[in-house]
Amino acid sequence: MIGKYKKVILIKDLNSFRFSYWKPSLIFYLLAAFSFVLWIIISPLSWRNVDDYGTFFEVINKINSFESINNFHLSSKIAYPIDIQNINFIELIQATLKTCREGWGTYPHSWGFIYLPLTIPLLKLGLDWTRFATQVVGFISAILMAYLLSNIITTIFYSFKNKLKTKNFHAIRFLIDFFSILIVCFNPELMLHASSYMPYQLPAISTLTCISLFTSLYTYQIKINGNNETINSKTFNISLLYTILIIWISSLLGFQTIFIYLGLLIACVYFVFTEKQGLKNIQKIFRVKSQIFTNKKSEIYSIFVISILISLLLGFSKYHYIKLLFIVIRDAGTAQWAYGDGLLYKLNLQNYSLSTNFEHLVHAISRLASLSIYPFRYGQDISSFVLFLFLIPSFVFLYRANKLTKLVSLITLCILLITITFSFKGNYALSPSRHNIYLFPCFWIPIITYFVYLSDQAFYKYHFFGKFLLPISLSLFFTSGLYLSINAINYTNSQQERLYQMAEKSNIFPSTIGQHDLWSLYWTHGDKEWSSVVGKECSLNNQLSSSNLAFIYGNREPLKLNNEEQRKELELFSDGCIKVSDVLEIVDSYEFKRDIHLEMDEFVGWSGSSAYGYLISKLN
Repeated sequence: MIGKYKKVILIKDLNSFRFSYWKPSLIFYLLAAFSFVLWIIISPLSWRNVDDYGTFFEVINKINSFESINNFHLSSKIAYPIDIQNINFIELIQATLKTCREGWGTYPHSWGFIYLPLTIPLLKLGLDWTRFATQVVGFISAILMAYLLSNIITTIFYSFKNKLKTKNFHAIRFLIDFFSILIVCFNPELMLHASSYMPYQLPAISTLTCISLFTSLYTYQIKINGNNETINSKTFNISLLYTILIIWISSLLGFQTIFIYLGLLIACVYFVFTEKQGLKNIQKIFRVKSQIFTNKKSEIYSIFVISILISLLLGFSKYHYIKLLFIVIRDAGTAQWAYGDGLLYKLNLQNYSLSTNFEHLVHAISRLASLSIYPFRYGQDISSFVLFLFLIPSFVFLYRANKLTKLVSLITLCILLITITFSFKGNYALSPSRHNIYLFPCFWIPIITYFVYLSDQAFYKYHFFGKFLLPISLSLFFTSGLYLSINAINYTNSQQERLYQMAEKSNIFPSTIGQHDLWSLYWTHGDKEWSSVVGKECSLNNQLSSSNLAFIYGNREPLKLNNEEQRKELELFSDGCIKVSDVLEIVDSYEFKRDIHLEMDEFVGWSGSSAYGYLISKLN
């Protein structure tokens, strides 16, 4: 066992090894504030599917099951909205933490631990507050991604600043921060999922964290080996101990992080053995400790606090890797819809020829590049073609600029190659869908770097164009793209009001987790929807009849009373309130069909963004 004194010395040594990160510039803060206002204006979506509200539903289900308020005559699995005033706050917290511990579906436990405790307790103020809080948490994650992206690219440009025609490095930082915010926070695919309980954007933080590990170490080496006022005043340090904890946390943000860290390992091994000075440089970095540890009054971090943090991470890791192991043992794969129409993005060496696999691979990579940058739903064919052509010289430029950029390009390429390799196994979809948002940084870094470099070379004499016209034009382009892409799948105010009037008119809302389909639940949309069905659960005293109407809602497919499969699902999801044998009649209806999906890619989707509302009565 290590003694207490040696533990303190060890913590001192670990704390003396540091990484430097660039401080956000003023333009970064201003653009972050602008993007936050835009997020609030155009989101959240006016409808939800089970992949989003599922974890929230589990919390409500657990509250319903508590004996103190369980007055339902049906199954204990039933879940209905509760009068806000009657929600016991302690039971709400208990249900939230229990849901975090149990997890939901195949989602990593970290998603629940990050989102639920910060959002669900606000249910006491109303469902709109929880949805607003979800937006805020998602926005913070997006800003963190934008910052890490800016930090990486800033260091890259600083490493070859002598090649730049613009000698004012602050002007380059302006462009880098501008593009970083624009590309990340104005990305519709990322925003849609960050503002929900299916935060597939979180593993992208892991990708950026891994790459920034090397760029920030490079920045610190320059900082301690020179007397550069720009770096000294514009950067801050993070100790090795905290860096290890950050890396550990980031490894739990998604199951795709396995691909990220495996790609990182392969890239580093290749770099070390192909670069003659690689091993010497690493040894030099680790010998620099004596130069770094100059502050005799350096803070000694509390062993107790560190032990608590490590204990928590060990607990989270247990949940994470047990679930990952369970998924691997089950040989679970990505849902078929993620492979695109006609399995356009499917890779499989056993079932497809080499030419077909190559064609699918080019489609997937080009579409992913487009999804990571291009903010519109239309024009994706052209954008994927243009961005794929631009991506090739971007990677070449990044690889050849210097040793730092070579390492960064190797990491991004290896992460892509690892994902491609596992996709060829046949149960993971390398497609332009939410599952691969973690790959976005592999496109962001080379494309933004090369674009800023070309802008410097082409417009350094045209300051007005470079500083004003180009940023303003791109701001309008990305703002309109984000706005139009979100509104393309949103309900209008009149559609929301039409559904609300039907729900308000009804006497019964017969539902457990769905109604005639599993994928939608009306009262999870917002406060108005919640209040319109409170107290309308089916009971012995509240049965469906010719005058006692029930409200049915779905966003995937219309209700057809003669459809036997739908009627079976309706009986199951209403917990027997509406039976298959009942003779039903549709008294009023609103049907709106739209095949534009939650996913941005036109070939990827499974539920559309339709609205189907019905008031039904029972004739027998």
